[in-house]
Amino acid sequence: MPKERPGRKLWDRQAWSGTRFFWNYLRPHRWVYIPAMGALVLTSLMTLLFFYLLGLLMGFALTGASKEELLARNDQTVMFLIVLVGSQAFIAFWRILLFARASERSLTALRMDTFSKIIRLPMADLGARRAGELASRLANDVESMRETLVSTIPQLIRHTVMLVSGAVWVFILSPRLSIFMMATIPVVLVLIAMFGARIRKLTRQAQDELAQSQVVVDESLQSVLSVKAFCNEAWEIARYNKRMSDFLRTTLRAALPRALFVGFIIFCFSVALVAVIWYATRMVAHEQIGYDRLASFGVLSGLIGASFMQFPELITQLQRTLGATERVREILEADTEDAGPETPLRLRGDISLQEVSFAYPSRPTVPVLQEFNLEVKAGQRVALVGPSGSGKSTTVALLFRLYEPTEGEIRFDGRPARELGLHQLRHNLSLVPQEVLLFGGSIEENIAYGRPGASLQEVEQAARLANAHDFITALPEGYRTLVGERGTQISGGQRQRIAIARAILADPAILILDEATSSLDAESERLVQDALDKLMENRTSIIIAHRLSTVRRCDQILVLSAGTIIERGTHEDLVARSNSVYATLARLQLE
Repeated sequence: MPKERPGRKLWDRQAWSGTRFFWNYLRPHRWVYIPAMGALVLTSLMTLLFFYLLGLLMGFALTGASKEELLARNDQTVMFLIVLVGSQAFIAFWRILLFARASERSLTALRMDTFSKIIRLPMADLGARRAGELASRLANDVESMRETLVSTIPQLIRHTVMLVSGAVWVFILSPRLSIFMMATIPVVLVLIAMFGARIRKLTRQAQDELAQSQVVVDESLQSVLSVKAFCNEAWEIARYNKRMSDFLRTTLRAALPRALFVGFIIFCFSVALVAVIWYATRMVAHEQIGYDRLASFGVLSGLIGASFMQFPELITQLQRTLGATERVREILEADTEDAGPETPLRLRGDISLQEVSFAYPSRPTVPVLQEFNLEVKAGQRVALVGPSGSGKSTTVALLFRLYEPTEGEIRFDGRPARELGLHQLRHNLSLVPQEVLLFGGSIEENIAYGRPGASLQEVEQAARLANAHDFITALPEGYRTLVGERGTQISGGQRQRIAIARAILADPAILILDEATSSLDAESERLVQDALDKLMENRTSIIIAHRLSTVRRCDQILVLSAGTIIERGTHEDLVARSNSVYATLARLQLE
């Protein structure tokens, strides 16, 4: 028995899966969507009745009836048609309104679920994807679904009802002529099965390439300062042009089977129409059908044909949506971080890393940390010093449990980190990074991000402790000042102090400073360092630094190289070792 080829079914397993996916989001709104479907079926039947009555009226005119009979029938039919059209318009109003309400609410829920899934993906998954690609799934793919739910599916149902009901009606009028007319339908069904899988595959590929073009746009706009500083506008335009060329090429490839599909349907329909007219003329000549039935048959057949002609385009749109649905479902079916219990937990601040080794999932054979050991008591300050790539930032990522160690164990207050919920753990840690990227809202919103729901008074108190209150109040709109995209409307030192105010408001048990003052001028560094000293009081602090002036007062300094600790001690201990790496760095920087 030959193996069944994928994509050869008119409505294959993937299509049924996509239908169930849509229905899962429509189900909560079924009491809106189902009446809209009922109204759609009713208006479709009313359309058929409208054309059937027109056909009867024209057929009656050909039967040779008297003038009086013809005028009376004409008046009665026209009055009924006006009432029918008015009722149809009233029902159509509610149909469109109900469809829109159910569809838009369903898609809002889908967007929320997709964004919620993206934001909760593990760092390993997020690192393997580009931000523009994920944004494209929320924008382009979900928009394709919106068009399908709001327009394509209702149109498909409408034309299906008209096609099936019309076929039944014309069969009642003339079984012989109906059978002759419908003999071409199986040919079209086979064509839909043949072309459907090919169109879906190419439209899926086109959606992927469109997402890649969105990546270029996002990256260029996010780094527009670097683009302009290096005069790379032409480079970015060329990069975008390449992505769009790939998208265009795939789109045109998808247009070929679609054009063949539509062209062949038009040819089949035209030939069928000629054949039906030829056969109907012979039936009239042999008095096998009357003029009135023939007129109604002709009008309804035209309506059936018009509905049938809509199917190629509607099926193509469905195939495009199935491709978009696959991409969104990949996100929704991905595993997310397990946030764990939400019950508040306040840590003392003890940290222990025992024989920790780690390699990033994308480079499993390249160790970043090897047999890393660290003991920090609550309230201590520990510095991590070493060249780029030595494992300092990776250590921070492991403390936040953005990644899990490949070997060894991390403990907080003597408890394995895996036993703590992610939210419980991360509420006890705050990070002040070297490159602060603020959100595009106001200064108040950015500080309050450390503890959403904080009052303006609490925000102002945190800003005072961070030496930020004075410069904020000097701005025309004070705490309501918008910081611009990524905080570009304010200086680097001001961004750092806002980040420190955010950390103060969060009130963490453990503070992590990642080169927090390395890129500042002397005056900004003094203000930021003063704010950091206040922030580090009575809390465990992990300080990543290249500049040794910021770590001299630490309780413990670890010198890292290639993921291992090569030296450990206080500033005085390490400087006293004349041949140590730290002593060499100290002589270069501090003397």
